[in-house]
Amino acid sequence: MASADRIKRGFIDRMGRLSRLKLIIPLRRCPHEPEYSARGVAVGMFWALTPLVGIQMYLCLMTWFIFRLSKNLNFSLVIACAWTWVTNIFTMLPTYYLFYATGQVMRGQWHSITGYDMFLHSWNEAFSDSADLWQSMLELMGLLARELGVSMGIGCLPYAIAGTWLSYWLSLKYVKRKRRKKLEKRIKKSASFTPASSPQEQSH
Repeated sequence: MASADRIKRGFIDRMGRLSRLKLIIPLRRCPHEPEYSARGVAVGMFWALTPLVGIQMYLCLMTWFIFRLSKNLNFSLVIACAWTWVTNIFTMLPTYYLFYATGQVMRGQWHSITGYDMFLHSWNEAFSDSADLWQSMLELMGLLARELGVSMGIGCLPYAIAGTWLSYWLSLKYVKRKRRKKLEKRIKKSASFTPASSPQEQSH
């Protein structure tokens, strides 16, 4: 039991360090205005909160090509791509099921929501050991389009919209606070190196 707890804590620690490295540090190091970074986070979160894991970075790239035509909408592509990592191999299935269940409720079909175990079974069937990767992807896309796609497409919208707005607001606030503290620290450090005035200079 103790060994399992250590493994679990070690995994959580590694995921925390990886999240900081990929998500937080790029925000701190981006040389552009805070809004530029925050828009990158918002775009990345929008595509992250859709059932499109695997092509989210390409969608960020397409969005960047469109938005870069406007100075007010341009954003950091690097930061946007990094934040699509929020939905990954570990979080994908629970997130997809949440989209599906929400979509079913929004469509008024809450009584016919497939159980999570059945959802996992369908996924495992699509990725059977006997099928190659390409065949598995085709089967998975067919499954999503045939049985789950409409509900997932609808159900992801509340999370994508709310996540976009909330991530923009929080990241903008975070970047501004960090830069303000950095500036205050620089001013304080600069003041500490300023030589004190002599009594003669003070008398003048």
